[in-house]
Amino acid sequence: MLKLVLRSMLVLSAFLVLAGCGEKLELTVKATMDGQPATRAKVSVDGEEQGFTDTNGAFSKIIRKKPGADVEVVVSTDIPGYRVTPWKSSFLMKLPKSGSPDTYSFTADLAASRYVTLVATDQGAPVAEAVVNAAGKETGRTNEKGEFVYEYQDLPKGGVDLTITKSGYGVWRKTGAVEPGQRIEAALSKRVLITVAALAEEYGQASGIAGVTVSLNNKQIGRTDAKGELTYSYDGETGKKAQLSLNASGHIPPTWKTSITLEGEVAIQRYFYPSTPKPIRAGIYRFISNTPNADMKEILAQTEAALAAQLFKNSCFREVPSKTLQADIKRARLGIEKITAKGWRETPLRKTVDMIVLGSIARDDKGLVIETKFYTSGGKLILSQLTRARSAGDINSAAKEITAAVLERFPFEGTVVGTEGDRYRVNIGKSYRISRGTEFALMAPRLDETGKIAGYRETGRLKVKKSEDNGSWAEVEDLKKGGKINIGDRAIRRIYRDGEEEAARNYFVLSAKGGVPPDVAPLGAVNIYVNDEWIGSTGADGKAEVPVRIGKNVNLVLYKHGYQQVSDKVRIEKAKTEKEFVLTVNNSVFRIESEPASADVYVDADKIGRTPILDGKLVNLGFHTVKVALGGDYRDWEEVVEFARKTEDRTGSAKVVLHKDFLRIGERSLQQGKIDAAIIAYQSTEKGHPDYSEAHHRLAQIYLDDKADFDSAIGEFENVLSLPENQQLVFKQYAVAFTNLGHAYYERGNELVQKDKDAAAQNFFKAIENLKKAKQNTRFFPNLHYDEAVHDTYYYTALAYHKLYLVTKKNAILNDANLAWREYFDFFPKNLEGDSNFEEARTAGQKYWDQIKNL
Repeated sequence: MLKLVLRSMLVLSAFLVLAGCGEKLELTVKATMDGQPATRAKVSVDGEEQGFTDTNGAFSKIIRKKPGADVEVVVSTDIPGYRVTPWKSSFLMKLPKSGSPDTYSFTADLAASRYVTLVATDQGAPVAEAVVNAAGKETGRTNEKGEFVYEYQDLPKGGVDLTITKSGYGVWRKTGAVEPGQRIEAALSKRVLITVAALAEEYGQASGIAGVTVSLNNKQIGRTDAKGELTYSYDGETGKKAQLSLNASGHIPPTWKTSITLEGEVAIQRYFYPSTPKPIRAGIYRFISNTPNADMKEILAQTEAALAAQLFKNSCFREVPSKTLQADIKRARLGIEKITAKGWRETPLRKTVDMIVLGSIARDDKGLVIETKFYTSGGKLILSQLTRARSAGDINSAAKEITAAVLERFPFEGTVVGTEGDRYRVNIGKSYRISRGTEFALMAPRLDETGKIAGYRETGRLKVKKSEDNGSWAEVEDLKKGGKINIGDRAIRRIYRDGEEEAARNYFVLSAKGGVPPDVAPLGAVNIYVNDEWIGSTGADGKAEVPVRIGKNVNLVLYKHGYQQVSDKVRIEKAKTEKEFVLTVNNSVFRIESEPASADVYVDADKIGRTPILDGKLVNLGFHTVKVALGGDYRDWEEVVEFARKTEDRTGSAKVVLHKDFLRIGERSLQQGKIDAAIIAYQSTEKGHPDYSEAHHRLAQIYLDDKADFDSAIGEFENVLSLPENQQLVFKQYAVAFTNLGHAYYERGNELVQKDKDAAAQNFFKAIENLKKAKQNTRFFPNLHYDEAVHDTYYYTALAYHKLYLVTKKNAILNDANLAWREYFDFFPKNLEGDSNFEEARTAGQKYWDQIKNL
């Protein structure tokens, strides 16, 4: 009985073991990849490896699974250079119908992509964040190791077209066939950025030359812009030599060439000189009275008008209107005293004027004494003229006399532009009062490596034999030993004075003092006239060496505005004799009060008291910069005041009214993130407030950038541009407002595209109109944000044309849009490269252009 039980238990155990192992089944797999058998593909069942496919991609094996079990089959493979997605499937295990195992068959089509690894380096060091493009489309960026894995399904017939770019580097490109798994080294080299600046210099003023053709290895790469600049990105082979040439038509030299090495950043600056001289931009600032309590208002105005009428008849001078000059000086916060002492070459005023004319008129018992002074941008008094007029009726004649004297004595500068045998062509002629017998001092320039004139050395003299309208022919009068005359030498008209040679050997020392005797002190900048001809001014010590002919009587006049002129007849018997003269000061009593009171008052930066100043302070006659400052949220009041009367009264109805500084309040609010408070501050600036234009320009900018309120932005920009006080200066101070107004019109058009295409098109058209005005006046953009303003001008021009084409589908606009995008990329400011915001705009611009460039 016991044996029977044991036998039964063994049978039961065997049955349970077999039941636990499951039923047999045959698993067959046919693995393919890209239509071909997948060799050595691993087959797994429920996570357990069962084996690998053979050379035909086939796999077959008997395994056991419990009936009713859900069985997962996975086929995978690892192939270098491929990323294969594992194939997965499942089935329900059934009880076999007969004694033989059931067969479960699967076809596993493995999905695979290929990849290559790109490694961007700079001299072996990894380059992170480099942009990888495939077939012109961005696919990603390199990691911190400089690596990027590029995946692809199939290569086009011509192979890959891969590029790697990063700001500051040249473009790396790979074309043709690659092997899956290949590791490709992309050795980046610093981008070759060629920056060219073409400049001209006349009368000490440097300025850019627009339109200079720039060529690299005889292939034109562009033209200089309004600032005389061109930035070109060279993406070819680096490290080699290349020839860069600049063709500056109408300048000397007309063509200039140099050899450069195509590595990194190449900056070329070259000075050229006009073959035809530009007119001298001259402005008559103002004539002022030098006689206290004399009503000279009409005489001063008449003199200014008469001199302008006579002086600007001559083509060698170009008028800068007095109102324009005065406004520009005020906007630049420059005092006329400072300008005439130190010049304005390093200030924004250099864009407006080359020469400033100042006048002073005094009345004496013989009539009117008119002094006219001519200052260059370096602050040098280049010429002064003293003229008399018996009365107001003689002012026109006096103006003619002043102009004639200027034309006869002005040291006009010309250039040697050609040769013909023993004769030399100088580019100034009859219009500069050059005639037969005129002498030129010949000056050979010392050029630095940029071609800029670092100085001159006198090499001799030329004498004119023939004068023509546009130039003159001269022969050598004197040439220093070893001297040579070259094209580009400067020729300065030389004024010969009677007795000059003797006077050069003999002089007397003139000592000028000023004040109210006996309280006098050395007086500088006193103009000295000998026989009605200006021969110079006293120095800071009040002294000057005055050339004279011994034993001859000369008429001497000493003149300085704010002082009574001195006239005397002088006879010098012995050279180097010192003679002293005293000029009595002309003072004005300055009375001033302000609202609010208790404001500090400054005259030419010297504090004279605090308002109200009712007893008055003495101030010399003439122009003085007066500033009244209260501080806090009040803006300073500052003006150039003409002190011409015994009393300058700024009290009562003439008192100085100080305005709230809404610009400062608005700026402070913006810094604190209080945009609405800034809007209120700028809106509070009412018409008549000196900051009205600037405040509402900033208000418009907030509406555009922070509020996206394009209607309000357009209204404020157009309000600023339409103000009468801005009409004359509209293309200068607010030139950038046209860029912003164009931007606002573009954004409003963009909003309307889906709602009203006609209205959208009208807004895009208005955007283009305003942006064109901005492009024509980029030279007046503010220096602080010049590059950003240029970028936005070209960017929104291109966008406006682009969207206008999409709305209208007109071929003419398509051509304009393509040209606008090309200009945008050509004029992309160098200083903005690497700035993420502007690089994003450039990337977006490229995508936009790609949409239409091949239509």
